[in-house]
Amino acid sequence: MLLNLLLKHLTSFMAALIMRKDYRLTDNGVKSIAKQSTPDKVTRHSDGNSLSLIQHPNGSLFWQMAYRYQSDKDIKPKQKTYQIGIYKSSKQVIDSSFKPQVSLKQARNERDKAKALLADGIDPTEHKSVKKNNNFEQKDLFKVIAKRYLDEKSKTTAKNVQKLQGFLDNHILKHLGDYPIGSITAQDIIKTGLSIQATFEQQGKHTSETAHKCMGLISAIFEYAINTLGYDITNIAIGRNKALRPHKAERMKAVEQHQFPDLLRNIDQYINNHPNAHEQTVAGLQLMTLCFVRTKELRHFEWSEIDYHKSVWRIPAHKMKMRQDHIIPLSPQAMAIIERMRPLTEETGYVFYNFESNKPYSEAWFNQALQRMGYTGAPYPKMTGHGFRQLASTGLYELQFSESLIEIQLAHLEQSSVRRRYDLSEHLAERQMMMYRWANYLDDLRAGKAISFDLLTPDELAKEMDSRSEQATDIALHDKDILIKSLRAQGVSQEVLAKLAEQL
Repeated sequence: MLLNLLLKHLTSFMAALIMRKDYRLTDNGVKSIAKQSTPDKVTRHSDGNSLSLIQHPNGSLFWQMAYRYQSDKDIKPKQKTYQIGIYKSSKQVIDSSFKPQVSLKQARNERDKAKALLADGIDPTEHKSVKKNNNFEQKDLFKVIAKRYLDEKSKTTAKNVQKLQGFLDNHILKHLGDYPIGSITAQDIIKTGLSIQATFEQQGKHTSETAHKCMGLISAIFEYAINTLGYDITNIAIGRNKALRPHKAERMKAVEQHQFPDLLRNIDQYINNHPNAHEQTVAGLQLMTLCFVRTKELRHFEWSEIDYHKSVWRIPAHKMKMRQDHIIPLSPQAMAIIERMRPLTEETGYVFYNFESNKPYSEAWFNQALQRMGYTGAPYPKMTGHGFRQLASTGLYELQFSESLIEIQLAHLEQSSVRRRYDLSEHLAERQMMMYRWANYLDDLRAGKAISFDLLTPDELAKEMDSRSEQATDIALHDKDILIKSLRAQGVSQEVLAKLAEQL
């Protein structure tokens, strides 16, 4: 009798221990976690029995259930995660009026339902997906609409479609692809973005440009569904990227100005120092220093784009990032480099051509050559093909050319702005003079002539500032005159021109 009583108490005690093990969290405990400062990395708080509260560095908290499931296609059970719901979004504040989106009690109930499905041999994640897809047609699925969006986009911007397809295949469709677009919630999109971000965090990257671009693509697909396909839904993807860590763009990798002469000489000696190097690579890098276009624009440079009468390279709008025609005045040095390529590549139609792959060179062309030269951080700083634009921008400012002239030559300014007055013909002569001066300046750097952008003495600085102030005034007055003449030629009234002149 005594033994039975002891066994009964022991059983109750063990059951209480198990209960305490399975129910580790409390409502007040979860709220206390929510009030804590955000952690530096994703933190998991276990409630037991596979349920966890996930605390994200962006301030959000959400419920997950870990489980193992073996489908008919699997050789052995796979570890999976069932997303139960959000406890607190990153924007919610914990105060007296706070109510969790999914409470601890609700999360436990959802966990128990998922466990019951598993006991019946049903994958709870798949069940949730199927349930969401009820009463929808195949054409309404996000992946189908995304494909239609890319097919449409390829007609006008084919160059980006491959990259966008990669975003879909590698990151987005695994989360949203099988859901009808009308059933996708804002939280579904946030979870998708957080998951993509977490993937890159695991690789040691604090922020992810890809995660932000994926969120932008999701929003664009929603816009396409609404504006083009006529879906009566709201674009709930707008603003969802705010749930991610802000992405800070890295400065393009480029050597410093005082290291530029060594870079120029290393390019010139590339074939001598690397027997397997190709003459096209040397010419391409040399032309990049002179023209500082985007690397793709140079890689797809066609012979038909050269205007020999005016010695300019005319890039059509469809090849340009800003979707506007662009003119590059070609200095004698640039023309000489181009003509070296004529016997090699003229028959292909392209100035530079990879005969091994039978197509223009890839994005890695310049970067690989620079890496072989040692521009990897040791012995030289890191340098990329895009870095030549940074070097040119800095150098031309030091040579006292105006900001607008430099920016339009870099193809940064949109022609719809007032500053379009630097476009094409009226200021082509000034841009030609700048490009010629830049080419001669590079020759001086190669020759080791004393051109220094180091700090000046106080007297030198005062003199230089006075000189630049005078030049800036002259340029401003000249710009004002050109703008007034241009607007007058377009039929703008004298009264409007007079008011504009006063403001300028």
